[in-house]
Amino acid sequence: MSQVELNGELFTLERFPPNAEEEALQAWEAADEYLLQQVNDVDGLTLIFNDSFGALGCALAERNPVSINDSYVSELATRYNLRMNGIDEESVRFQDPLSELPAAPALVLIKVPKQLALLEQQLRALREVVTPETRIIAAAKARDVHNSTLALFEKILG
Repeated sequence: MSQVELNGELFTLERFPPNAEEEALQAWEAADEYLLQQVNDVDGLTLIFNDSFGALGCALAERNPVSINDSYVSELATRYNLRMNGIDEESVRFQDPLSELPAAPALVLIKVPKQLALLEQQLRALREVVTPETRIIAAAKARDVHNSTLALFEKILG
């Protein structure tokens, strides 16, 4: 069990499923912290893509975000960490990546997945619902961002 300060609040976050052997591994990464540093001045509907263990969902629960993920285990992890922190699970709406996205989000946070095909599908779905005012912020480990990743954003979202 690890504690981290996100958005000025202290959260207890665990990887899922809980495993004593993996206790040293944290349930958040620098990309989560970076994304959260960018959201202070944006109000409105928030979409979160690929939140591995719920760090973003917990930190942004008061915004009632929509969490889109292709991993059911990630959804379970987010729900688990919401409960661990006394946050109502209903404060985050979970959605599979093939469902239609809510229209006109104000903020989109993307943790860039390793699979370019998944990123492409997510960006194509986003293209259908974003507006010129939508703020889209993506983050990943430096080793996971390649020229092809950047080209995909440019090609699909412009």
